[in-house]
Parts: sequence; structure tokens; C-alpha cells
Amino acid sequence: MDLELKEKVALVTGASRGIGRAIARALAAEGARVALCARDKGTLETAAREIARETRAEPFIVAGDLGRLDEVERVAREVHQRFGRIDILVNNAGAIRGGDFFAIPDAQWAGDWSLKLLGYIRMARAVFPLMRAQGGGRIVNVVGAAARNPTTGYLPGGVANAGLVNFTKGLAELGAPHGILATAVSPAATATERWEGLIAQQAAAAGKTVEQYRAEAMAAYPLKRIARPEDIADLVCFLASARASFLTGICITVDGGATRGVYL
Repeated sequence: MDLELKEKVALVTGASRGIGRAIARALAAEGARVALCARDKGTLETAAREIARETRAEPFIVAGDLGRLDEVERVAREVHQRFGRIDILVNNAGAIRGGDFFAIPDAQWAGDWSLKLLGYIRMARAVFPLMRAQGGGRIVNVVGAAARNPTTGYLPGGVANAGLVNFTKGLAELGAPHGILATAVSPAATATERWEGLIAQQAAAAGKTVEQYRAEAMAAYPLKRIARPEDIADLVCFLASARASFLTGICITVDGGATRGVYL
């Protein structure tokens, strides 16, 4: 299947590791010209070298703190100046922390939402006029499965992710007259460095070994495993492609069948 992604310009945020890196690599492998954004220039350079070696692409890197409005605008501007257009935006930056609802300080809520929630909104707002002027584009938001599965230990993330699903739907309506399609991908647990760190913390708290706790976590999924970053990347590539030209305003949950609810 030809996704028609060759020579498309894709900006991927949070692209230095984990899901973001996998998405950037997958888009590059499809022939897209990829711009990688994250806070740390060193990890971005490492990711770019690895992607270049694996795909023969030449990723463009832009380091920036997307928790700041001026940095969001600068990143979008630099990518547009480099390539002359932005066909695909993948919002992925930001990892919201959990904790005891009554113990989480107000600054943690505000700081984490500034990067994840406002970061997505601001980047979409910066890129939208560029896409409108060029006749269309794709915006794909990576939104955690906590959006539809509230847990008391992760209320900051659940609230932000639910808001981003709502935002995606509204953005799709704004974009439709201009050929801008907006969708969301909602991963559950995914095998990244961040997930391994969480497993280690939770195993210690439960008095179990990391191996035991990891096995129990995976066993809870119908497919007896959690997602791989590549599982998410493949879906993002499809949604950003010409093959998904009639899909907008949707959120697809990638959780191996773990979610029990039915959403209409």
C-alpha cells in the first residue's frame, strides 16, 4: 500500500525517544522529510543519527521547550522556513505525572499541562494557518488512553487527555473546510523507557520484583503484551497518509482490546 508520504514534511514533537522517535522513524522510512523536536539537543542529535542510519533520511532537528508559547512559535517558524511547508504535525511531547490527588502541588498541574495540554493547542494553532495557506494538512495528536479511563492516581493526565480528545474533535471541524484533517491516537501502556521507569517504581511500592510486576501488568491485557512504539507509529503513519483522506475528528484507542467500554 502506497501511503503517499514521500517528500511530505512532518514535524514530530517529543521525537527524541519512545513513541515520538518511533513515529519519526516510521515517517522517514516512508520517505517523508522529518523534523524532530524535543527539549534536549543532545538526545535529538542521537535520535537523528539513528534514524538517518536506519532509513537513509536526513532528519532536521529543532530543540525547544514546548511548554513556552514563544518556543512553540519559534519551532514552527524554523521548520517552515527550512522546508517551505508543513504537511504533517504529530503532537507527542509531554509526560504528565501522577500521584495522590491531595498531595500533588498546584505547580505540578500547571507545569505538566503547560507542556502537554497547552503545548498541543499552541503548536496546532501555530501550524494551522500554514496548512490552510498551502491547501491542507494532517494533525495527529498522541493522547493517552487515560482520556477515557479515569484513575485516582493519574487525574492530571486523565483530565488533560480528555481535553485533548475534545480539542481534536473541535480542531477537525475548524480544519475541514481547508483540507486539514485532525485525528488522535490513544495508546495504553507502551514499551518505552518511561514505562519501564514507572514499572520499577510501582514494583518497589508493591514489594515485588520488576520482572514479576511487569509480567502481571502484561497479563492484564487480552493479547498478553503491551503496545510497542511501532504499533503506535504505524497507525500515525496511516492517519497522516492519503489512505486516510476521509478520517477526521476521531480518536483511535491502541490498547490491545483492554478497554471494556463501548464508545459511540
